[in-house]
Amino acid sequence: MKKITTLIICLIFFGMTAQAQKVIFTKTPEGKRGLQFEGGAVLIPAKYDDFRLPQENISAVVLDKKWGFVNVMNATETVAPKYENSGDYVEGMAAVALNGKWGFVDKAGKEIVPPRYDNAMDFYDGAARVMLGGKWGFVDRTGKEIVLLKYQAVDNFSEGMSSVQLNGKWGSVDMTGKEIVAPRYDDGAKFSDGMMRVLLDGKQIFVDKTGKEIFVSKYFGTGDFSEGFAIVSANKKFGFIDKTGKEIVVMNYDFADDFSEGLAAVGMGGKYGFIDATGKEVIPLKFGSIYPIDEKADDKKYGFYDGEAKVWLDGRAFYINKAGEEIK
Repeated sequence: MKKITTLIICLIFFGMTAQAQKVIFTKTPEGKRGLQFEGGAVLIPAKYDDFRLPQENISAVVLDKKWGFVNVMNATETVAPKYENSGDYVEGMAAVALNGKWGFVDKAGKEIVPPRYDNAMDFYDGAARVMLGGKWGFVDRTGKEIVLLKYQAVDNFSEGMSSVQLNGKWGSVDMTGKEIVAPRYDDGAKFSDGMMRVLLDGKQIFVDKTGKEIFVSKYFGTGDFSEGFAIVSANKKFGFIDKTGKEIVVMNYDFADDFSEGLAAVGMGGKYGFIDATGKEVIPLKFGSIYPIDEKADDKKYGFYDGEAKVWLDGRAFYINKAGEEIK
C-alpha cells in the first residue's frame, strides 16, 4: 500500500529512512530529556523537562512548566520556553497560550496572532477557528479575522466553506466571511463534492455553493456526496442517489461506503465487492472483508486508494487492483 503512515520513531528528518538510523530518547542524570539519532545527530538537546514528538520538524518542549519550540533539523530553539501551553505545528502555525489567552506563532517563532483569544484550534486549509467571549470566528495565516467572531459554533473549512451556527440555526460562510447559506436550518454538515446537507423540519435538503436548494431527499438516511453520489438507506439496506436525488443504485445492499476512485465498496450476505458509477458489480461480491483505507482513522472509509484496496479471502489478507486482481 502506498499510503504513508506516521511513525513514532523516525519520520524522515534528513532524507534518511527508518532503517538507516534509529531515533532514541536521551535522559541526563538530572532528569532532563532529549532526542537524537543513535550515535549521531542531536535532534532535541537533553535540557528540557519534557517534549512532544516533532510535527513539521518542530517539537514543542517544556522547561519549568513553560512551553517553547525546537527545530529538530538543526536542534535550534526557535521559541524559548515562555508560554503556559501550546499546540503542535499544523500548516506552519502553532497555537500558544499566555496569560490565559491563545494566539499563534509561525515556524520562526514570530507571534502572527498575539495571544488574545479564549480558545484557538489548529489551522486547517489556511484558517483557524478562534473564540472570544463565547463567540467563534476564523483567522487566516496573517492573523486577519476573516470571519467575524459572532457565531455559536463553526466547523473547519471544507471546499472553501464553513458550516456556522447563529441563534441556534445553521448555515455556511465562505473564506471572506460572506454568508452563502443563510443560518436558518436546524442542522448542517460540511460541504462535500460541492453540496451541503442541511436539516429543516425533519427533512434533509441539499444546497449548492450559491446557497440554492437543489433537492429534498426522500430518504431520511442520506449521506454526503462523494464523486457525484450519496449513500441512502432504509430498512437497513443501502443504495446510492445522484445529485438530482435520483436513485441510481437500488437499495439492495447490507453495506455500502462512499465512492473512491470511481468504485464503491458494497456488501451483501457477508460478502463484499465493488460497484461502478452505473451500479454494475465490477468486482464480484466474494471477499470476506474489505479493510479501511486508513485502519487508524477515527472515521474509517473503505475502498480504493492509489489504485489499490486491501481485502480478505480464503484466510488471508492481500491487495487487489481495480480489475479485482491480486497485486503481487
